[in-house]
Amino acid sequence: MQGKEAWIALDLMGTIGPRSILKLLEVYGKPESILAAPTRELRELGILKKTQLASLAAGPDEKRVSGILESLRTLNAHAVCLDDALYPRLLKDLTDPPVVLYCMGSLESIEPAIAVVGTRAPSHTGREHAYTLSRDLSMKGVCIVSGLARGIDTQAHTGALEGIGSTVAVLGSGLDVLYPPENTSLAERIAQRGAVITEFPPGTSPDAKNFPRRNRILSGLSVGTVVIEATLRSGALITARMASEYGRLVMALPGSITNVRTQGPHLLIRQGATLIQNADEVMEEIAPQVKSLIRSSAALPDHHDDIVDLLVADPLSIEEIAQVLNKDIPEITSRVSRLELAGAITKGEGNRFSVRREHA
Repeated sequence: MQGKEAWIALDLMGTIGPRSILKLLEVYGKPESILAAPTRELRELGILKKTQLASLAAGPDEKRVSGILESLRTLNAHAVCLDDALYPRLLKDLTDPPVVLYCMGSLESIEPAIAVVGTRAPSHTGREHAYTLSRDLSMKGVCIVSGLARGIDTQAHTGALEGIGSTVAVLGSGLDVLYPPENTSLAERIAQRGAVITEFPPGTSPDAKNFPRRNRILSGLSVGTVVIEATLRSGALITARMASEYGRLVMALPGSITNVRTQGPHLLIRQGATLIQNADEVMEEIAPQVKSLIRSSAALPDHHDDIVDLLVADPLSIEEIAQVLNKDIPEITSRVSRLELAGAITKGEGNRFSVRREHA
């Protein structure tokens, strides 16, 4: 058993969580070696409990692994494993990153990402705010991450699709058990412009216990999390707490003091979250984080970015850049946004971009 099969087999051993798998990878390097390791050797490491040792001793469930791979083919989906080049960098920074992500769509061009979360039963104003903020951020090339749930999540994804950035839906179920079912067509649209992902294998129902695990992925993918309308018992506050624990930005949109749904955002603001009112304020907040993220990637001008090379000669609009490079406008928009936030390029007259003098 090699490659993705080995990753999936290891991940299916439910008694062994991501933290333990990471420790084992430090010793063995790859999942195949963990699966093949003698029980006595594993015991002597002192990493695993008896139940975990028993799971490894029983060996991989090859039939279930084969079934999952067949389900993925049927769904036109694929597995993104911890060692894959497309595995999200920010998510890999967690102490307990998902070992396997089951994905419909593409995880390319999902940086920078902002999680937009909130109640499943928002007010009319809350729905408008979630839609408008997500649309405006998407127009700036930001990827919107949310959970496909009713309410704020649905509005966040829908708004993002009206922009030109990508969007990612993170599920608390298998890819074949979309929840809520009325968002099936929305999920299909998301997969065309971004990705629908989950760490739960096909066939997993949307049980309540899955959603805290789902929420850590929401915050882990993103440089920051925005909460729009949430009661004090809302899962959106769990997502915000996790974002804070991961060292990511927490932002909240305030509202009427008579609306019970604004108690969550107001609590977060009192606890130190940044009050935001629009997309421009979000972009201002995330600029340092995005700049740091870009500087650690191959998208830097120092790495001879083709957009920067092109703009050295003449200022160009996003549409002109896309035409010259023969790329899609959403991809170019995202890359231009990242370079602008990094301070490598600047927007001038006629929405044309040019290279800053120090980068020319």
